[in-house]
Amino acid sequence: MAGFRAARRSYDECEQALALDPARVEPGLVVGTYRYIVSTLSLPMRMMAYVAGFGGGKEKGLRMIEEVAARPQAENRTDAQFALVLLYNRERRYADALRTLADLRREYPRNRLVLLETGATALRAGRPQDAEAALNEGLQMLARDQRPRMPGEEALWHLKRGSARAALKRTAEATADLAIATRPDSLPWVQGRAHLENARIALQAGNAADARREAASAAAACGTGNDAVCVEEARKIK
Repeated sequence: MAGFRAARRSYDECEQALALDPARVEPGLVVGTYRYIVSTLSLPMRMMAYVAGFGGGKEKGLRMIEEVAARPQAENRTDAQFALVLLYNRERRYADALRTLADLRREYPRNRLVLLETGATALRAGRPQDAEAALNEGLQMLARDQRPRMPGEEALWHLKRGSARAALKRTAEATADLAIATRPDSLPWVQGRAHLENARIALQAGNAADARREAASAAAACGTGNDAVCVEEARKIK
């Protein structure tokens, strides 16, 4: 309830700020984000949100965030750009997500995680060659970068590149990347996703026994990592 009250206050104050000065777009990030989130809720939850005073509207919410991202002088422009990457991916608007990521790369050339997300988004878009190129560049940056890494970061890079190489039918290289992603120091969901990719490679090679074994490992690791989608996909492999 404390979190709900804080969210409601933030939403109300940002709406008031927009009403007082429509030319000041920064509050639109908060209002637009909540509008988008409310639009994705189930009908009963949406009704509760409306009664509580939250507005909805997916397209309007996205448009408000886009207005913030398009304003160079907006103080929270970068936050809006990262939000758009997430939302564009959710909406399968991969070209828009990649365009936003390209803008972020120009503004933050040392941010290797922008390259990681560029590769992941290109992979979702069905562009494995572009994905591999971005991930190769990012892995080179990772090797040189002395700044702290997020937990299991190297494994995540190799999972994404392994998936791209699998899509390019370069099985040996894909398998080498996925072997790094399944190391014990990797996060459980990363290990699970790598095993799932290995299961698909085995299926394509006609090796049903290996596919079942990798799928079982994927389901176990993804279950530990709370990746329900991966578990469901792994259980489809028999």
